Amino acid sequence: MSGPRFFVVARVISRKGALPFWEKRLVGLCGVSETEVLGGTYYWGQDLNGDPDTIWGLEGYTHPAGFFLGHVSSDIFKHEMKLVDADKLLKNVQGLGSPDYDLYHYDEAGGFLTKKEDPDKDSKTSHVAVYHFWTTDASKRSELLSELNAFADQHKSVDTLQSALVLKAIVIPELATLWIRTKTQADYKAFEPELATLTKKLAPITAKVEVNQSRSFIGHLDLK
Repeated sequence: MSGPRFFVVARVISRKGALPFWEKRLVGLCGVSETEVLGGTYYWGQDLNGDPDTIWGLEGYTHPAGFFLGHVSSDIFKHEMKLVDADKLLKNVQGLGSPDYDLYHYDEAGGFLTKKEDPDKDSKTSHVAVYHFWTTDASKRSELLSELNAFADQHKSVDTLQSALVLKAIVIPELATLWIRTKTQADYKAFEPELATLTKKLAPITAKVEVNQSRSFIGHLDLK
């Protein structure tokens, strides 16, 4: 029985000087992701929130097993993680179980990850903004998701808006996330007032909103 696609929004908190090492490690990790039966998205960028060695990623799979079993069991993944540990790339605690791997798990809940008509839909230099919304109460999340989906539908025709993916957190019942991608940072700045209006509209049902931006440099989207 098929279900919604499974996504992970990842923040990897890294030590000073780690970015050039991550750029090398992610070549192999992105390569093996493209061959995985359940894998479809593996997209990474550099933090723009004041911690330039930290990286942000979006991973997408047709089933959670692709993340929890398939990806981590590959020989390439194990090899690259050994190198990550050897170079001590994480900021506080090394190892795959480190809290420096800050992960949120989701079911896809709507919106769009790519647009067929976008000639740059596979761009590896796009600007990404992750909007986390926590509702005042878990019962309000269905309303939140409805509003996020309406926003994505209403703005899909915006040429510079490449992604507006709506995600429903699995573990945290109050959380939903809007994953925004534009062609450039300037395009994001031009679109940001629309997002500000959305955030203001959602204020009565949200307890907290967190926005994180990154500049993409490697990966792929929507292969499956």
